[in-house]
Amino acid sequence: MASALAQLASSALMTTLPLRIAGVGGSASEAGFIAAAYSLGFMAGCMRGVRMINRIGHIRAFAGAAGLTALLLLLFKNTESIILWSALRFFMGAAFAVLFATSDAWLNETIKDEVRGRVLSANSILIGAMAILSQIFVAQFSEVPLQMMELLSAVLLAAVVMLCMTHSVPPRTYKSKRIKLKDIWAQSPVAVLGSFCSGAIVTSLLTIVPFSLSKAGVGGSTTALMIAMLYIGRLLFQWPIGSLSDRIDRRWIILGSSLLITTIMLTFLVADPFAGWNSGFLKNYQLLAILGVVLLFLGGLSFPLQSICVAHAFERKPESSVALSTYLLFIWAVGSVSGPTAISVISPLLGSKTPDILLSTLSGSLALFTAYRLYVSKLQFVRRASPRRSVMMSALAYAGYRRIAPPKEG
Repeated sequence: MASALAQLASSALMTTLPLRIAGVGGSASEAGFIAAAYSLGFMAGCMRGVRMINRIGHIRAFAGAAGLTALLLLLFKNTESIILWSALRFFMGAAFAVLFATSDAWLNETIKDEVRGRVLSANSILIGAMAILSQIFVAQFSEVPLQMMELLSAVLLAAVVMLCMTHSVPPRTYKSKRIKLKDIWAQSPVAVLGSFCSGAIVTSLLTIVPFSLSKAGVGGSTTALMIAMLYIGRLLFQWPIGSLSDRIDRRWIILGSSLLITTIMLTFLVADPFAGWNSGFLKNYQLLAILGVVLLFLGGLSFPLQSICVAHAFERKPESSVALSTYLLFIWAVGSVSGPTAISVISPLLGSKTPDILLSTLSGSLALFTAYRLYVSKLQFVRRASPRRSVMMSALAYAGYRRIAPPKEG
């Protein structure tokens, strides 16, 4: 719940700050600069958060990061300097990175593999609901942005109080040897690539869909409804996908999701969904209904990818849960920056089809690599099989497999 409250504040700020910048006469480039400062701060927080959490513990790290964000919000409302806002947004990104890394590490350290997918799905559903609630929050207080800053500070402080009053015992922190990215890649390459692709796909969708609808002449309220379909798809698909991932190898879930995303994006690439948009209201209405269903499936397949990748990585029992959570969050953040950036760079060359080509390439590459890793695991399993009845399977990342004890003599 504390993490969900922090997500409410984070999502509301994503929408509120551009409105605030526009309200003081800022330009689109200044808004983009402040957004980039947040992303850089988020990645910096991921890089430095491991040491901080291990040094002061989960509760203090979460409380300190949330309290710092609340303080920065109060400073935000007392200035209109774009440069100062960029600096504040940088430190805010770093604080949110520590906050989310702490909650992810706490969850993954304490839950068992048999229910990991369902627990992470429940957490993602709650966070997704808060993301939707945050937009209602913004709509309610958009006319009084300064008051909204104060209320968001109060929300973050409520998260601190909630966490500090918990009866749950946080995981023990300890000094462990430094984990490098290549070590995580060696243990869970599918999780690493999946986290990157998940960040790139989700962020690109949230950027491209409203832009494409606006270019086609779709109204603001209808565009908001289409974006909501992405979030609704997340809420509808998250639990079934998470529950299924507790019963089979999670890489099959990643493979299936990425294949379906690739199929949808290739369909968009071949068939222009906005062809003949102005030919009549009835046809537009039917097209929007079809597009809404497609976006529902896209959101339901793309948003849960990150939690499934995290669950798969933690099956390998890492030496430091904090380091693994932070690395995967950092990789996701790199993907979320790389996706829209790549679209902006490549668009002059490929034109309006750039988003479809890029997302198809990302999801298709993830599908091919996951299929390859499943094939390699199958070969390793066949080679390890022996004529004896004793079978050692604990090294494989299959959620439902366990070590089978040898039969008792006599």
